[in-house]
Amino acid sequence: MTGQDRPPETGAETGDEEPPPSERGSSFPEGTFNDWLGLTVEEMGDGRAVLSVAYEEFKQNPDGVMQGGVTATLTDVAGAVAVRSALEGEEVPMATTNLEVNYLRPVTDTAYATGELVRLGEANAVIDVEVESTAPSGERKTVAIGTVTYTRQ
Repeated sequence: MTGQDRPPETGAETGDEEPPPSERGSSFPEGTFNDWLGLTVEEMGDGRAVLSVAYEEFKQNPDGVMQGGVTATLTDVAGAVAVRSALEGEEVPMATTNLEVNYLRPVTDTAYATGELVRLGEANAVIDVEVESTAPSGERKTVAIGTVTYTRQ
C-alpha cells in the first residue's frame, strides 16, 4: 500500500456513519472508511437511498474491474442510509447481521446503489439494493443485486 492508498491518519471514528439529510450529495465524515472509499449519498428519504462510488484505479482487482468488496460495501452502506432515512432523525445503533450480494457483471465505471427499505421492525430492518453501472457499450446495466439485514440495537 502506498501512502496515497491509505486513509488519512485522523482520530475520527470509522464506521458506517451517514451524513444527515441536510447534507445529501455530500461525502461521509472525513477520515472514515466510507470517506476514504469515496462513497457519496446522491439521494435519501422515505426508506430509500441512492449512493455512488467512482471507479478508480486503486479500487480495481487484478483483472482491471472494480474489486467486489467495494461493491459489497456500497450495497451495505446504501442499505444503512435507506434505514436511517426512514427513522426520521432517531439515533438507533445498528449493525449488519446479513449481507448477500449477487454479482451479475463487472463494474467498469462509477457504480450507483439504490437501497429500498422492505421492512423496518422493532429489532431488524431489511433492505433490497440494486447496483448499476455504465457498461463499456455505454448502456447503464445492473451489475449486482443484494439484500441487507440490520439489527437495531
